[in-house]
Amino acid sequence: MTKRLEEFDFEAACRALGSVSESSPAESREAVELAAYALQFLYVTDQLPSFREYLRDIKEPATREAHVEHVFDDMPHAVEWLKESAPAPGVYVKVGERTYEVWRASDGKLLLVPHVSSADLDSDS
Repeated sequence: MTKRLEEFDFEAACRALGSVSESSPAESREAVELAAYALQFLYVTDQLPSFREYLRDIKEPATREAHVEHVFDDMPHAVEWLKESAPAPGVYVKVGERTYEVWRASDGKLLLVPHVSSADLDSDS
């Protein structure tokens, strides 16, 4: 029986990436090395458990609704809360009828990014 993707062995995956990198054509080697560094980054920053959860969730059908922690009437109120509260990335909020997720940009600034739910996808078809 094959293990689920999120149950990968970290050390075996790193060894496999190293082996693949050595035998890859030059144009593919950089991408394989990048994947190895990304995996190492997740490990050293203690984000590997979150990555495993992501892998588990990404393979599931998009049927789960986001758990909304705060509801705002309008975007100015939501942005004010975002600045004052500094919530953790991954928190879901509702602004009007729309759901947003808190993300952290590369510069460290918190953002509200629209979250697409399965209901949103159903209503668009």
